Amino acid sequence: MKRFTKHLNSYFNADDPCREELIQHTKIRQGKRGQIYCREDESRPYWCYVLEGRVGAYEMKLKKPYLHWIAAEGHYFTGTKHEYSFNSQELNIQFLSKSTIACIPLAILQELQDRYPSMHHFVSIMRQRKSDFFNKKALIMAQDSRDRYSKLKALMPALFLSLNNKLLSQFLYIDPKTIYESKKDL
Repeated sequence: MKRFTKHLNSYFNADDPCREELIQHTKIRQGKRGQIYCREDESRPYWCYVLEGRVGAYEMKLKKPYLHWIAAEGHYFTGTKHEYSFNSQELNIQFLSKSTIACIPLAILQELQDRYPSMHHFVSIMRQRKSDFFNKKALIMAQDSRDRYSKLKALMPALFLSLNNKLLSQFLYIDPKTIYESKKDL
């Protein structure tokens, strides 16, 4: 919980009652690499802030696994379509590395946003981070398969450095052979 509190200190004043309520309703969860958080046909009504590690969501209905999104430290995800939905994302969410997440029930998150401007502001910042991620991902995926690797390196260098070849292949939705060829081109 200390790590979560440290993260919150960047967004909330120490005397903000919202901060205390948020801490009170948060549960810290650990996950091992490869462990499933939520299957594509399940719904987990929690807003999860990544404190350490990486969590990703796979589209499983394609010919090969496609890693649709990755939430790294300081980012969030939900076990539903979004924070105002209780429906499944239809994505398989799993821990990509040993991870620690702070989980807040969606109903509590919604209530805190309605009651406290500071919580609304915090969630808005987190949404903007997610939007930035998907904007960059769209720019990457618009490239030819050979160019996606270099575009990822340019737009998301920290993520680029943290992924092994298998995860790079799944995130960029390219053949592992193309990863090796792209490395040679850099």
